[in-house]
Amino acid sequence: MTYAEFITTIEEVYTPYNSPMMKKFTATYIKENFQESELEKIFSTLIIKVNPKFKTPPTPADFEEHFPKVNLENQAHEWYNKLSATGCSLDNVIISEIRAIKAIESFGGWSEFCSRSPEYEELHRKNFIKNYCQTVTGESQIYIMYGDSSRKYEKQPLFFGDREKCLAIIDNKDKPLKEIENMVEGMKI
Repeated sequence: MTYAEFITTIEEVYTPYNSPMMKKFTATYIKENFQESELEKIFSTLIIKVNPKFKTPPTPADFEEHFPKVNLENQAHEWYNKLSATGCSLDNVIISEIRAIKAIESFGGWSEFCSRSPEYEELHRKNFIKNYCQTVTGESQIYIMYGDSSRKYEKQPLFFGDREKCLAIIDNKDKPLKEIENMVEGMKI
């Protein structure tokens, strides 16, 4: 669903906005706060939370009330603290948050993040937060970030965030190998 389709659908379900200015404010608010990929989910939630029987189209205040903004800067501080306190450059890690992965990539990867200079800790934190907040989460996927260990492909990675998402990466990593083994097993006479 595009932004224009979203506003059109709102006006079809509720009623047209009484004021063109309010329609413009609402459309601008939607564009600034939501991605197009989220709009269908937001609309289905909106129908439940703002009853269409009252025939009043939602305003930016309604969206603020029902879809509170996540404070990305606070999340970034939490992730920075969590990642700084645990692990070292030898460890492999799986991080379930795309924004944190992209922020670590801005350092050059997990090893470089772990070997940053303590003298410039505030600068490193500031850069991490900036990259975390600017990341668009669209098509990105989580993956194993390898450390500097000579046995890095054999080591169990550390998990940060949602354990189920992290475990899914490990299960899928060996999937092609398992499929080949099953195929070969089926070919044995």
